[in-house]
Amino acid sequence: MFEKRKIFLPLVLVFVVVNLIALLIGSVLKVWKVDPYVVVGANILLFLISYYNALQHIKVMSQSNPHAMVRGVMGSTVLKLFVLGTAAFIYLYNSGDQINVNGLFISMGLYILYTWLDVRIALKRNPVKKRWQ
Repeated sequence: MFEKRKIFLPLVLVFVVVNLIALLIGSVLKVWKVDPYVVVGANILLFLISYYNALQHIKVMSQSNPHAMVRGVMGSTVLKLFVLGTAAFIYLYNSGDQINVNGLFISMGLYILYTWLDVRIALKRNPVKKRWQ
């Protein structure tokens, strides 16, 4: 059980730190024309997807097929891309003239950060198997 908590620790830390920064210095972000609620919303969405992906990585590790790991990581990246792209499209469609472009750029940076964390978690969980012995 402790091992599973250890897997999710980097995700939880990034989630908490980004939300604290966005909410505590929200007035500074508004001066920089960044809506903190756009950043928090993207962070929540990315955290939930990354949490789901980490659970899927744990499940894939039990399979004997070595390609399942690669498919899992690639699938999680594509899933995250499509979900965040759909959320951005819905935001752009519904916001009208109040589009916060800087918030969307920060959300894209968070996408890269969470994707890097997903791959890092998956690679740490995958034991290296020597093929040529």
